[in-house]
Amino acid sequence: MADIKRETAVICVINDLLRGSFVRTEGWKPSYFSTEAGDLSRVNLMGVVVGKEAARGAIIDDGSGRILLRSFENEAFDDLNISDLVMVIGRPRVYNEEKYLLPEIIKKVDQKWGQYRQLQLRVLNRKKKKLKKEKPVLIREEAHSTNHFQKIISFIKDLDVGEGADIEEVKKRSAAPNAEELIKKLIEEGEIFEIRPGKLKILE
Repeated sequence: MADIKRETAVICVINDLLRGSFVRTEGWKPSYFSTEAGDLSRVNLMGVVVGKEAARGAIIDDGSGRILLRSFENEAFDDLNISDLVMVIGRPRVYNEEKYLLPEIIKKVDQKWGQYRQLQLRVLNRKKKKLKKEKPVLIREEAHSTNHFQKIISFIKDLDVGEGADIEEVKKRSAAPNAEELIKKLIEEGEIFEIRPGKLKILE
């Protein structure tokens, strides 16, 4: 079996994601945001915690915008306090047209790290201005946005009456020969999760 290479966490600002377009891919290539900072499937952000919501997660602000952090773990944000400066590495996602970040790592940092990040962003901004001299070609989401992944998510939502959707029934409804692989990819990308063996839920 070939080794799976983890994507580099690209340093960017929240506004890059807010202005970007989400592109869902087929196969094993990770979905990503098409932005002025490039195609971002895994990002490295730094911001201040400005809000916490028990049912939704935590909100961070980096001066360019705000974004929600969501997690499958109920206690993922218990150690965070309002005004904490944090570095977050995670995968940007969209749910019901709301953009959010599914964090892999959340680390509190001090102001010196914040100052260092500002220097990094200045360098990146200079590079970005040079690239703007060339006309960028943005990859847009297909007009027929319904694909195998979205069908599986739709089936899970329809079958879930509170206890999760039966994975075998989801595979049967999808009628895709590689339904099991598609489900595994959606779990890896944080779009769905297995609440217990054989039962699937979408992140809401």
